[in-house]
Amino acid sequence: MYTTKNQKAASRPEVKKAQIRDIGSGFLKTFLVIAAVFGIFALIYKTSEKFISSDEFNVKSITVEGNHSVNKAEIVKAGGLYANMNIYTLKTEKIRQGILDHPDIEKVEIEREMPTNLIIRIKEREPMALLKANDGKMLPVDRRGHILSENKLENAKGLPLIITDKETGSLGQECKDKKVLTALDYLMVIRHAPEKNFLKIKTVDVRQKDALIFKTVSIDEIIFSEQYSSDEVAKTFEIIKNLRENGRGASKIDARYEDVAVVCKYL
Repeated sequence: MYTTKNQKAASRPEVKKAQIRDIGSGFLKTFLVIAAVFGIFALIYKTSEKFISSDEFNVKSITVEGNHSVNKAEIVKAGGLYANMNIYTLKTEKIRQGILDHPDIEKVEIEREMPTNLIIRIKEREPMALLKANDGKMLPVDRRGHILSENKLENAKGLPLIITDKETGSLGQECKDKKVLTALDYLMVIRHAPEKNFLKIKTVDVRQKDALIFKTVSIDEIIFSEQYSSDEVAKTFEIIKNLRENGRGASKIDARYEDVAVVCKYL
């Protein structure tokens, strides 16, 4: 059998001892590194445990910003907040989602202000119209058709009344009657019309088939399609502008057709 010089050298006792020492040294270094890592984790755990269990970091004050008709107590309750919650362990996303379940709240931001203050910033939904439901109940609705609570009834005074005979849905949810949502689209555009085309809308009747009937302070009926049409709005605005320039008014404008039907009257 052929054996090289290197193989012979490696078989010497002193070489084998050196190899064993190197292996032992490597194991020792690995062990020390692992021990150090565990020590760091233990220190972190003990430190965090101190923060979690210490009364010094319990929430002592809650600041609510941006609320108007929704009071602080409602917001605290909706968020599931209670006395002596630890500011480090409270789950802000869970609190945020709880507050968003309130029908009048659109957006929520939560900030921890160390060591003991919690800041809740909210944006409330604001009514754009009143909805007269099929059961006769009056419900405020926002721009997107979300049904708001009775807290918003005061804010809805003087706003257009939308009349439906369909089921409306639950508080905080979007109205189920899609024609109500279309009526809100029309109202949004009319609200931001130039002053020369301004219309004070009193009611919108969405109960008729294939039509939305708007009643204004000066016009008995403006009829739009049940699917929103910017062309119909533009034609109506142009007609109103021309009528006013000529000192005339209208009792009825039907904008659903290419040739708009107008019943005129003198002002």
